[in-house]
Amino acid sequence: MSVGVRIISASEHEAWLDQLGRGFFTHHAAGSSDYYLSTYEPSRSRGAFDGDAVVGTLRSFETELTVPGPSTVSASALTAVTVAPTHRRRGLLTEMIKGDLKDSAERGEPVSILLASEYPIYGRFGYGVATEHAKYEVSTTGLRFLSPCEGTVELIDLPGVRKLAPPVYEQFRAAQPGSIGRGNEWWDRVLRQVEVPGAEPRKGFQAVYRSQSGDVDGYVLYAGMLSAGEFPPSGTLTIEELVAITPAAYQALWEFCTSIDLTTKTIAPDRSTDEVLPLLVDDARKVRRVAQNDFLWVRILDTCAALAARRYACDGRIVIQVRDELAHAAGTFALEGSATGAQCAATTDSPDLTVSVGALGSAYLGGEAWTRLAAAGLVGEHKRGALALADLMFMTPRVPLCTTYF
Repeated sequence: MSVGVRIISASEHEAWLDQLGRGFFTHHAAGSSDYYLSTYEPSRSRGAFDGDAVVGTLRSFETELTVPGPSTVSASALTAVTVAPTHRRRGLLTEMIKGDLKDSAERGEPVSILLASEYPIYGRFGYGVATEHAKYEVSTTGLRFLSPCEGTVELIDLPGVRKLAPPVYEQFRAAQPGSIGRGNEWWDRVLRQVEVPGAEPRKGFQAVYRSQSGDVDGYVLYAGMLSAGEFPPSGTLTIEELVAITPAAYQALWEFCTSIDLTTKTIAPDRSTDEVLPLLVDDARKVRRVAQNDFLWVRILDTCAALAARRYACDGRIVIQVRDELAHAAGTFALEGSATGAQCAATTDSPDLTVSVGALGSAYLGGEAWTRLAAAGLVGEHKRGALALADLMFMTPRVPLCTTYF
């Protein structure tokens, strides 16, 4: 039988889901195919086939990525990538990814993004780690905040948070490089406003923050677990998502999550590596960063469009040579950037810097310093001072952050 890759048809989607489930050790529920076909863009789902059997999966979708400025750029989000264990090392993953990158570039999407289940895979295709996230554990016994907070925190039901959370997230996303868009179907699915085949009822709780003027400036999704057989109880609260658009909302929601009765520890995964919380409490040692991992990976497809889309911390001109084995982003480009705008065009000028496309993806959102990349041999400096200028131009006030799984 022949083995190859192609866009799947609607009639093949059930088998495609079967393979996706095998890849992530799950089984899809009855009716899943109809549900996901109603939310996917069919022409962006690929399958690897051995005869009629689906032995690999991949799909992508278009979203907005917030970049420094803040501004936005269209991004192709890659997800649902699997290859059957019986068909590894046959080039199927390579063929699926290269095909999606080619199609994304032809659609005019300047960057591709993904979350990597396994770290070593995607650097081969020009992706670089652009954001990280951290997990915090907070010992809440006796924890005090240094200043009183204004406003109120209110418990709310799922329909209420479905109405109030998306506008807050959109304001947060617009200002936070690394964030991506969330469509209505995302909110409906996550907040259980539609019946998703196989999805369990939500077990957590929700709250919103209202300012003194009544504006909703933040929300939190959380869950709790009490210790068994311990008196007094020493339960754990887990923050699933905390989004705030003002300092007052940030403090009030954190204070709420660290002061709930019957709990002595608050766990917060998927947080920023420069979390402000330790600066707000009387004992910063009670706020421990216990893990840190890569999260969003960025692959530049159109160097000029991507670099011109973002803004820069200082005025400057750099000539950058980009190496890209797949040729999408390759070339030598003159970047002229400032806090108010940027231009980027191909040039015949001698390069000030040479960079791999993966390293450019890591630097793109401001999460990785050019000098650090150079120390690892991923950037070459040909003009004295060019690395320092690149660091100054690409730096951001806060580290980039993505909080959306896809």
